[in-house]
Amino acid sequence: MGLSWKVHSHYTALGDSISVGIGSSDEWGSFAQRYHLLTEHALLKTYDLHNYSKNGYTTQDVLASIEEPKVRKALQRSEIITITAGGNDLIKAGKKYLLNKQEAELHMTLKECQKNMSHILKQIIQLKEKGRSSYIIRLTNIYNPYHRWDTAYKWVRLFNRHIESFQTLPNVKVADIYSLFVGREKELLSWDSIHPNNVGHRVIAQAVYDTGYGRLSPHLD
Repeated sequence: MGLSWKVHSHYTALGDSISVGIGSSDEWGSFAQRYHLLTEHALLKTYDLHNYSKNGYTTQDVLASIEEPKVRKALQRSEIITITAGGNDLIKAGKKYLLNKQEAELHMTLKECQKNMSHILKQIIQLKEKGRSSYIIRLTNIYNPYHRWDTAYKWVRLFNRHIESFQTLPNVKVADIYSLFVGREKELLSWDSIHPNNVGHRVIAQAVYDTGYGRLSPHLD
């Protein structure tokens, strides 16, 4: 007997190159596509995937994208929202640090990143409060894009600490991909040593899946 599928709903992915699928070479592409498939089989429900992520997006870019009417409409309709952001903020600040060895840029970027993420989540939650349907928001923390640079680990942990603090918000959970990538960079990163490869995208999708589905499916939480 085949699976009994319910009516379809919506899933919106926001973020950077990880959500785009940079580094993946197979047909499933990004972690978002893989997570989409895992979700449909877990919840026995079809989801329309709306992916508004772009390569190079910072938290400021993601925040700006929420102002677009098509993105706001997708967010309002979606039961599931995923966000990958913060890695490009850190990479840009890290490049400046490597030139002048001043940590002020990293401090400023961390503060700006936290402010942007707060605004992103506040706006999404406000949009969702206008509806009555259940929903979940899933964030990922960030792995170390400068894994050959010891000082970077300190800053990645600080960035992740603020990302993980958002789990106090309703319906928000954070997938810990940092721990899954530490020491496995050669296995999980593509040729550029920055973006996840096929295996890396699978690992991220599984990590997000493992955060559960809240009220969408309590037995999987």
